[in-house]
Amino acid sequence: MTAGKERGDPRAVHKISTPPILKIYGFQCALVLLASAILFPLDKVMAYSSVIGGMISVVPNAYFARQVFRYAGAAFAREVARSFYRGESGKFVLTLALFAATFALVQPLQVFVLFMTYLSVMLLNAVILARYALPGNRI
Repeated sequence: MTAGKERGDPRAVHKISTPPILKIYGFQCALVLLASAILFPLDKVMAYSSVIGGMISVVPNAYFARQVFRYAGAAFAREVARSFYRGESGKFVLTLALFAATFALVQPLQVFVLFMTYLSVMLLNAVILARYALPGNRI
């Protein structure tokens, strides 16, 4: 028995498992890089626009997930709520900042490819997390 369980530490006894955040977002980054590598021989602007769009999706979502899963358990209800709100507001601000920086600093840019990759990675994120939520389907 661990020292945390002996003292009744609420962090040691919670039953909700944290999703494999690093694995999920690492997989998404790998797919974005693969798509970019496929596009590179066709058009270099499309390739880096794809990478930028994918990273604009992955980075804020990874920040949000990191914030949300910092605390767990009923004893940390206040911290869980705070970290959720902090993560959501940080995700929003980070997404806006990344889009603004991209449009201000990156020229030339394939805007259609940027947005399509952004939306594709957002959809991929939803599919992966929905699959993770199914009983018995752990990543």
